[in-house]
Amino acid sequence: MAGGIEKLSALKVTRVSTPGYYGDGGGLYLQVSAKGSKSWIFRYERLGRERQMGLGPLHTVSLVDARERARQARLSLADGVDPIDKRNTQTAAVRAQQASDLDFDTCAKQYIATHEAGWRNAKHRQQWENSLRVHVSPHIGKTHVRRIDTPLVLKETGF
Repeated sequence: MAGGIEKLSALKVTRVSTPGYYGDGGGLYLQVSAKGSKSWIFRYERLGRERQMGLGPLHTVSLVDARERARQARLSLADGVDPIDKRNTQTAAVRAQQASDLDFDTCAKQYIATHEAGWRNAKHRQQWENSLRVHVSPHIGKTHVRRIDTPLVLKETGF
């Protein structure tokens, strides 16, 4: 295509092995690491700051797909939206949805496993587990976390 976009060919992408960045145009680059792995990068400037957004490894994302992802990122920029921020927001929403599908007991176990390294001794872990098992689990342990709110807690605790 004219105008400096789509400079890379599928053949060049498979053959290039020297570490570096290889531009396709429109902010899309093939990145070849020192160890030979290849991935797609979208480079852009926003609010005076240069940013790089990973689009995926070559073994997963083809040249055609990388071009489409870069096009979508350019459209976001044209709409005044940072594509990295947009992706982070979408990822956070998916994680929040997945977490809200868990019940309280599962979340409590994950919380303890995540934070126990910061506790001074094993007794703290036991205290957390016992308190939750005795005082909370009988009331809301099997309730999905998305359904737990202040009125439910007050109702279940008798306040």
